[in-house]
Amino acid sequence: MKRRSFLTTTALSALACPAILRASNAPALRLGLVADPQFANIDTIGTRFYRQSIGKLHEAVEHFNSLKLSWCVNLGDLIDKHWLSFDEIFKPLERSKHRFYQVLGNHDFDLTDEKKAAVPERLGMKDRYYAVEHEKWTFLMLDTTDISLYAHAPSTPDHERAKEELQRYTSEGNKSARPWNGAVSERQLVWFDEQCQKAAKAGRRVIVFAHHPVYPIADLNEWNSTRILEQISRNRNVVAWFNGHNHAGAFGEHNDVPFITLHGMVETEITTAFSVVEIFEDRLVLTGNGREPSREITFRVG
Repeated sequence: MKRRSFLTTTALSALACPAILRASNAPALRLGLVADPQFANIDTIGTRFYRQSIGKLHEAVEHFNSLKLSWCVNLGDLIDKHWLSFDEIFKPLERSKHRFYQVLGNHDFDLTDEKKAAVPERLGMKDRYYAVEHEKWTFLMLDTTDISLYAHAPSTPDHERAKEELQRYTSEGNKSARPWNGAVSERQLVWFDEQCQKAAKAGRRVIVFAHHPVYPIADLNEWNSTRILEQISRNRNVVAWFNGHNHAGAFGEHNDVPFITLHGMVETEITTAFSVVEIFEDRLVLTGNGREPSREITFRVG
């Protein structure tokens, strides 16, 4: 971990902190981030307190409402089991003054087979992956459930393709070859390249939001993490990656790009986890709440 690009402090409950913020310039954007609420009206299993996610998300929304934000992002797994879970967990989101963008998570598809194809629309998504452009920035919202067993009904060609891909990655000894992970398709990777090149021509930097991690190496990563990392390294205007899925959180750098795994909101009975990220021209400042640590990270150059 490089001192140049990473500074962590104890989690902050307020946005302004003299130890982190530099008063000399204002951020171009300020966003609210949550990951893995994983709400379901079911009893606690292990460290996952499913019912408590309603209150935790309400707390996060109230905090975000007290701030001037550009928008908010949920990094997947809004629910866990049952179609009606969407109705309940959307209640705190409906109180938000800021738009909430969604990315797809594996538990969002923990439903009966006939409901799986309807998940993106229920989350208010026109497309499974998409770009959000704002002034000098492009935000790419990836679909890391693209090739997976859980996101497609067993009777579909997409499910059969995922079975074949999982078998191949398993035979290669890929430690991430687990049924709760997935892969980004070649079609989406081509789109990723095109969006990065479009942004580069317009002088915009790129920040990625996704559900599954690709770095540091772990058994919760995308099956084709290596392929994704190659594309990020090649597109020099990609300056940061945020994801959920690993509820314990994680941080790492690959070719000077920070990969930030946010803590899962569903974990623990009382404490929560959410954050506000301020995006400056040369760095980002993440202010954590609850279990989420605060960080200041300098962007790579060129």
